[in-house]
Amino acid sequence: MIRAFIAIELNDTYTIEKIKSFSTRLKQNQPKLKLVEPENLHMTIKFLGNISDSLAPKIYKIINEEVNAKIFNGKIFEYTLKGVGQFNKFSVIWVKLIGNIQLLQEVKNSIEHLLAEKLSIQKDKRMQFKPHLTIGRLKKDKINYQNFSALKNLIDENKDLEFGPYNVDQVKLKKSVLTPEGPIYSDLVY
Repeated sequence: MIRAFIAIELNDTYTIEKIKSFSTRLKQNQPKLKLVEPENLHMTIKFLGNISDSLAPKIYKIINEEVNAKIFNGKIFEYTLKGVGQFNKFSVIWVKLIGNIQLLQEVKNSIEHLLAEKLSIQKDKRMQFKPHLTIGRLKKDKINYQNFSALKNLIDENKDLEFGPYNVDQVKLKKSVLTPEGPIYSDLVY
């Protein structure tokens, strides 16, 4: 079995450096915050969970022939990462994506439809795409409450902070191996 997901990677070094710099400030405030490693920064389109070794090449073929070749077709779509927010009482800290969100919604819809139709992979319960890049996670039992108001202020003060470009030209099938140090991601290519 392979733990897998479909994602759009962040490759812009300027943007990655700005996120690293901001993440360092978050970590200084909350030492137990688990930051997403710079090489792992991505936007998840669909989490697949555990899939069989035989299913992975079929998914790869669909996303390359039906999504990357037909929707992206060699084009680069320019987005910006701007603004910090949080989900679930600060358990997930993220950066917002600004740009043609409708295109990415169409990409998600296509992937969901194709995988359901051709491979009987269940569609996500939430079909609306919420474009964000997770930069850190903080478990409730790890919160340092002495500094917590400063963390909230840091996020509030940076709701409009611009991190830089995020160019999108393809989706990738990714493998995730969970380790005690954090996940290790790699491309699945067939």
